[in-house]
Amino acid sequence: MAVWALAASIRRIVTEERDWPQALRAADNAPVVEELRVVLLNGLRAALSGRGDVGEAHLEDFTQDALVRIFAKLDEFQGRSKFTTWAHSIAINVALTELRRKRWRDVSLDQFLEDGRHFAEAVDESAPADGEEEREHLVRKLKRAIAEKLSVKQRAIIAAALEGQPFDQTVALLGTNRNAAYKLLHDARRTLKDALTAEGISEETIRTSFAS
Repeated sequence: MAVWALAASIRRIVTEERDWPQALRAADNAPVVEELRVVLLNGLRAALSGRGDVGEAHLEDFTQDALVRIFAKLDEFQGRSKFTTWAHSIAINVALTELRRKRWRDVSLDQFLEDGRHFAEAVDESAPADGEEEREHLVRKLKRAIAEKLSVKQRAIIAAALEGQPFDQTVALLGTNRNAAYKLLHDARRTLKDALTAEGISEETIRTSFAS
């Protein structure tokens, strides 16, 4: 085995076998923090390599934010997976959350209602159906209910949920607070369920399409 390959193998073994939580809590943890930073940075670089809106500066920022989050959650690590796997999941979540926030940061309510994803995507594609005809029937009823039964803000919050927009960004978009937004979303979902039930859509179909 080449020397560089042997060295890489040794580094990998050491990285996997280290007691990361203990090492990170140590007073002289700077070298370990730097090693974890490199591990996370490389992982994010690989995971987000296909995105044209992510540069090296973004990756560095995501990594630093992830390190802060990891230290805050260090006591929550239970050893059910490798520490690096757990840390990577936090880093990916940090990155994707920030990218979603960036996407919607400058969107107005009117723009969102105009450009939001088609409401047909409210139907879970993995949900069972008796065929495309039944699915299309449900989608038509859903669109009509959204147009006729929901207020402007209710339509906006349903669209935001379908788009995967961060909830705090939705709250800001609507100019309200979290409690009011939660109630708005709950009422909108209930209204849609009631409207579909009145149209003869089965409770099972509604339940698989709108998980409560």
